[in-house]
Amino acid sequence: MNMKLQNYLLGALIPCLLISVLLIPTSCEMNGDGTNIESPSGPPVINYIRLAAPETSDSLIVSATLGTGIVIMGKNLGGTREIWFNDQKAIGLNPTWVTNRNIFVSVPSIAPDVITDKLYLIDAQGNTLEFPFVVAIPPPVVTSAQNEWPQDGEDLVIHGNYFFEPVTVTFTGGVAGEVVSVSQSRLVVTVPEGATEGPVTVATNFGEVESGFHVWDSRNIILNFDDKVANGWRIGLRENSDNPINGYYLVVRGDIAANQRDEGPGAPAESPLCMEFWGGPAGRTENFYPLYPNSYRDYVVKFEAKIVKWYGGYLNLCLSTPTHSGNNQEIWSNTLNARAIWGPWANTGSEVTTNGSWITVTIPLTEFQYFMGMEGTNVVYTPNQKFIESAAGSFSTWFLGSPENNGGNVEFHIDNIRFVEP
Repeated sequence: MNMKLQNYLLGALIPCLLISVLLIPTSCEMNGDGTNIESPSGPPVINYIRLAAPETSDSLIVSATLGTGIVIMGKNLGGTREIWFNDQKAIGLNPTWVTNRNIFVSVPSIAPDVITDKLYLIDAQGNTLEFPFVVAIPPPVVTSAQNEWPQDGEDLVIHGNYFFEPVTVTFTGGVAGEVVSVSQSRLVVTVPEGATEGPVTVATNFGEVESGFHVWDSRNIILNFDDKVANGWRIGLRENSDNPINGYYLVVRGDIAANQRDEGPGAPAESPLCMEFWGGPAGRTENFYPLYPNSYRDYVVKFEAKIVKWYGGYLNLCLSTPTHSGNNQEIWSNTLNARAIWGPWANTGSEVTTNGSWITVTIPLTEFQYFMGMEGTNVVYTPNQKFIESAAGSFSTWFLGSPENNGGNVEFHIDNIRFVEP
């Protein structure tokens, strides 16, 4: 026999011989992609099911949530070609994960329409083995709303997980909205007459949850640019003519050069680049939120924003002490507190617009961690600044250019700045 052919055949037979010696009497064939397929020597048997994670391999289970990796343990399982959980087929069953002793598989990520509380192993001849197994469907999870201040005729868009029909959304005021569309992670619902300010409740057959966000959230608004306005040297530019969300809003606008560091016109001008809201002896004496050890970790800054066009540059959000007044060092200096920066264009590296719509922006106070500095002529930010817990009673915004700016126009609007729990 040709020596090369003999060596090749010997190499191909070794995996089958090892399997037959170490496991159970079986045969081995080659799949079309070159992987080995074990053939059972008798009817399949499931002994138990465990979690796939190695650190939990001794945990036997009778139930798992959507998307969980599991291992089916038994004998003569090598003939399995499909696995179903209730009426959902497991996707991507790989022959290399199927042996006579075990099968590695993930519970489908889609909720079943018909619940039997069983899994099914189907072989190449269509024979089926049933085994009791419960797919646990979590209750819905609500993470955010696209716009917490929906305007007349605007639907409420809710983001989260485990949104499975049938689903209902009940607004504060006890009225339910008509569900327009549903996917596992996104809900669109009409805002019904009679809805009032507050959270919404999302319910499915698997449970219900109340949102952390409030529709038309007025909790702890520090600036609404109507009766709550800035009071520093630069009070910001206010307008209400272009699709206002509720009255006046702050405008950030300008033809921005690379690394531009301009505060705008002199005090107390309505600068389109800088807004300062100070405390001072005659004003606030406390933070914008309760002060206790690490309390900033429990709070976020929220506001509504409408982006006309934006590429390059960052809005600096600067905090200072409740007694801060009479100077602008909270924007120029990094010593009064760490700052947060907001620049949604940086996620894709391209110009951003919200196409005339308002969105809700959430910035955790833990993101107030940046030191603003210069490298040559470039404005740079490094996330190495400590948050000073007692210095959160004055608030300013300042738009700085970045190396990406080329003199083109940037414009966006902001309203309802508030400090709330997420």
